[in-house]
Amino acid sequence: MGTETWKGRIMLKKKREIEEIIQFVRDHPESTASRRIYRETLGEAPAQINSTVLRQLQDKLEIADEFTIEGYNYLIR
Repeated sequence: MGTETWKGRIMLKKKREIEEIIQFVRDHPESTASRRIYRETLGEAPAQINSTVLRQLQDKLEIADEFTIEGYNYLIR
């Protein structure tokens, strides 16, 4: 398997995992797991979750390392 194929698969996995995290926090905005994810990525747990906050969260997750993303996915399962 070439390096580019491997990197592409990793990126697709990360993208899918980020989508799962965003969907979880959208569906369960007041859960302990969601509030932890907000605090750790945004620095605080926002008073209200809206599309702007979800976009900020997604932007932060996209630059997070793979271990952070895996940890959040473990947390929401």
